[in-house]
Amino acid sequence: MTSSNIIDYQDVAHLVLTECLPMTLVSRQKLTRPLLQRLTCPQGRDRQLYWDTAIPGFGVVVFPTGRRTFVVQYRTVDGRSRRDSIGDVRIISLEEARAKARTLLSQVRLGQDPQAAKRAARQGVRFRDLVEEYLEHAQTKLRHRTYLEVVRHLRKQAAQLHGLLVGNISRAEVSRLLEAVRDNSGPTASNRLRASLSALWSWGLRTGRIEGDNPVAYVPKLGKEVQRDRVLTDPELELIWRCTAGGTDHDRIVRLLMLTGARREEVGSMAWSEIEGNVWTLPRERTKNGLPHEVPLTELAKAQLPTPRPGRSLVFGSGAGGFSGWSKCKARLDERMRKALREDFVEKHGREPSDDEAVLVPWTLHDLRRTVSTWCNENGVEPHIVEALLNHVSGTAKRGVAGVYNKAAYRAQKAEALARWETHIQVLVRDSEGRHAQR
Repeated sequence: MTSSNIIDYQDVAHLVLTECLPMTLVSRQKLTRPLLQRLTCPQGRDRQLYWDTAIPGFGVVVFPTGRRTFVVQYRTVDGRSRRDSIGDVRIISLEEARAKARTLLSQVRLGQDPQAAKRAARQGVRFRDLVEEYLEHAQTKLRHRTYLEVVRHLRKQAAQLHGLLVGNISRAEVSRLLEAVRDNSGPTASNRLRASLSALWSWGLRTGRIEGDNPVAYVPKLGKEVQRDRVLTDPELELIWRCTAGGTDHDRIVRLLMLTGARREEVGSMAWSEIEGNVWTLPRERTKNGLPHEVPLTELAKAQLPTPRPGRSLVFGSGAGGFSGWSKCKARLDERMRKALREDFVEKHGREPSDDEAVLVPWTLHDLRRTVSTWCNENGVEPHIVEALLNHVSGTAKRGVAGVYNKAAYRAQKAEALARWETHIQVLVRDSEGRHAQR
C-alpha cells in the first residue's frame, strides 16, 4: 500500500512541524467504529489527527467541539501536499469512508489530483454564462431570424440547465430535456434544440472556454421530422376566418397571415414604421433570408390592423417585443373551431356528432402560407411571382447568375396576385355570412 504519492507518517510529522497542520497532534492506530466514538481533541489544541494503520494516508480529524471528519492525505506528482475531506463521521460510515479513501488514493497513483478536480468543478463555467457568451458570438455570425430561434432554444427551452456547471451536465440530462421538448412541442422542435445545444458545446470546446466532450453528440435525434404538406381547404379557411372575428391581436394576426402569406414572426413583430400606404416593407434584419421584402396590403388586410397604441411602435403585443403567447392563443382558437364545427353539424343534421364526426383536423399557422402559395400556383400566378411573394430566392428567376442580374421586386404582379387571393377569401366569407344569417 505504499506509494510515493501518498504521505507516510514521517511526512505527517514533518507537516506538524511546519504550517500545514498548525496546533495539531498526530496519532497512529487502527480505526474502529467503537474507537471513533471515544476519540477526543486534547485541551488547548485546535484539532487532533488520528491516522489509520490499515490504509496509509487515511484518518480522522477530531475538533474541540466533538466534530469528527474523515480525511485523506496525499502528495501530488509535483510534490504538493493535499488533504481532502471525505465526510462527517455522523453521516458516512467507517467502511464507506475507507472505500472512498481507496478510490481517491488510486486516483493519486494514476497522477490525478482529486482536490484540484473538486476545486475546478466548483469554479467551472455555468451553462447560463456559456450561453450568453455564445449568443454574443452567434449574433455576428447567424442571420437575424436564425439567431432569434437560437436565442429561444438556449434561453427558454434549455432554461432548466442554466444553473448547472457545464462540466457536470450529463448525456442523461440532455436526453431528458430533449424528450420533454419532444413531448410538449414535437420532434422537430426537439431536433432544433438539439442542433443549437450541439453548436453551443462545439463552440465552447473549440474556443477553450470549456473542457471535456460534447454530451449532445451522443444523444440521437428523438424523432423523425415530418415534411409538412398540409394545404387548407376552402371550408377550413372560412372556419378560421369566422373564428377569428374577436378582434384580439391573435385574431388579427391569423387573418393577416391568411391574406399575405407572410411568416408568423414577421407579422407578430410588425412595426408601424414598416407600413407606408398599401405596402408593408420588412427590413433585412427581420426576414429569414436576410433580404428586404415588400408585401402589398390589400384593403381587407389593412382592415385587420388595430388602432395604434400611444407610445408603442409595434403593431401587436404589449411587452418589450412583439406578440407572444402563440401556443395558448392557437389552442383557444382551435377550441372555438371545434365548437363551431359541432354547432354546424347540429344545425345541418339535427343531432350531436359522434366521436368521428365534426372533427378538427390538426393544422398550423404556417399552413396558411403554404395554402396561399398553392392557390396562387393553381390559379394562374406565375411561379416566379409566387416565389417573390413568399420572399424566396430558390426560383429560377432569382437563382444563380439570373439572381445576380434580376433585382426586380415584382411589386405590381405581387399586388395583383394578393388582390385575386383576397377576392377568393371575400367570396368564402360572404357565402358563409349569408348561410349563417339564414339560420
